[in-house]
Amino acid sequence: MRRTARLTSCSALALWLAAGPALADLTAQQVWDGLESAMQGFGYSVNATETPSGDGLDVTDVVLQFTAPEENTTFAVSMSEIALVENGDGSVSMTFPAAIPITINAAPEDEESVDMTLDYANDGLEVVVSGSPGNMTYIYSANQLAVTLAELVVNGDPVGRDEARFEFVLDDVSGTTTTIAVQDDTQITQNVQAATASYDVAFNDPESDDVALISGSMAALYVSSATNLPEGFDPNDPESLASGGFSASGALGYEDGAMQFSAVESTGTTTGETETGSVKLEFAMDGSALRYDVQATDQSFALAGPELPVPVNVSLSESAFNITAPIAKAEEPQDMAFGLTFRGFEMSDLLWNMVDPGAALPRDPATIVLDLTGQVTPSINLFDPTEMARVDATGQAPGELNALTLNDLTIEAAGAKLGGTGSFTFDNTDLETFDGLPRPIGSVNLTLDGANALIDKLIAMGLLTDEDAMGARMMMSMFAVPGEGEDSLKSSLTINEQGHVLANGMRIQ
Repeated sequence: MRRTARLTSCSALALWLAAGPALADLTAQQVWDGLESAMQGFGYSVNATETPSGDGLDVTDVVLQFTAPEENTTFAVSMSEIALVENGDGSVSMTFPAAIPITINAAPEDEESVDMTLDYANDGLEVVVSGSPGNMTYIYSANQLAVTLAELVVNGDPVGRDEARFEFVLDDVSGTTTTIAVQDDTQITQNVQAATASYDVAFNDPESDDVALISGSMAALYVSSATNLPEGFDPNDPESLASGGFSASGALGYEDGAMQFSAVESTGTTTGETETGSVKLEFAMDGSALRYDVQATDQSFALAGPELPVPVNVSLSESAFNITAPIAKAEEPQDMAFGLTFRGFEMSDLLWNMVDPGAALPRDPATIVLDLTGQVTPSINLFDPTEMARVDATGQAPGELNALTLNDLTIEAAGAKLGGTGSFTFDNTDLETFDGLPRPIGSVNLTLDGANALIDKLIAMGLLTDEDAMGARMMMSMFAVPGEGEDSLKSSLTINEQGHVLANGMRIQ
């Protein structure tokens, strides 16, 4: 999870590149010291020359550098000068260069080396710092912020702009960042908004003449985060993420997302586009658990190309993914969760006609929902590379599964619907009854509507033989009983304390 630490630390660059009311007079030196301390807390080394001026402090030849030794990668930001001016009202204004180079040098073992320079440009960037040395608030705004690929070298060979380009632009940017010293910890909160964002990426392989183009935009972009950095935190040490008081949480979202892409190959040109009504991502991490929750609405996807028999056009009214996982070794059961949602899936008639030219099947929107919660007892720290290597080498389980609850299982497609709920606990002292698996105790209740009608339609379409249909119906009769309505089935599957498996009260194992 070093990547998580790097993403968190990179977000802190807003303190430098786009950093309440004044509670006390701040000096330029105090502001600089606070910034320097915050960046060092995220694992950056800071080198600069400090020169007092008549109204504040000039900091020149600034170099911020972050190194990931195991990946042999270095990330550096260079600034010719940062001017800090005391305003006379207790606040300090900061001025950054209009263009700031960012260099990335990566030489992973057994992979191509990459040396990249990005230009970070700003238009109308204003930063004002207020508060007190232990509680600083940065208020910033800019007409535009842009990151552009300026130079790329792969394995020592320069790659020209005609072969690769990249640009990411934010318009009408505003935000606040607050740093608070609490005992030996530093708490950083950040909120950033942009009216619009756009990106443009292109690659051209001179050896094959293959070309790839990607561009897109989004509106109402926002990013918020809250981070607690304990004293001595080391982002290069994976165990620092799961111990010592480090925590991070945040959210990212946007509306009206759109992307267009094309790929030119010897076989022809493949093109596509996507649209999204809204996207929201939330995350949280502390010493015990990692949590992600992603949601999107009104998505559509279109793809056409020479290798596709017909153009692909599909849409979703809602999609979501969530996971909660414990990351630290524990003596007691810890909460876990997993969820997946695809609601309102539709595809074009062209695609339907490939499998159902006679329109025998209902073409209503399809839905898949899976919602699981439970408890596990981790036996290792997932951020300890030694323990993880031992698990990989021995094949041992990283913990025990204690309980699992099926809150919702819903599958709706082609006129049929499967639903289910249930819960189980697991006896980890009994690994014999179910052939090496902990013995479950509990039950699951299932309902199935429209199955027989769907089978009849599949037979009429020639996709299912009468013999196969008979086998399917016999299987349903073994495990299910009639439900509440016509063409409705229900089933209750139970595993009791003796390890017996029962279907609707009848023992089947």
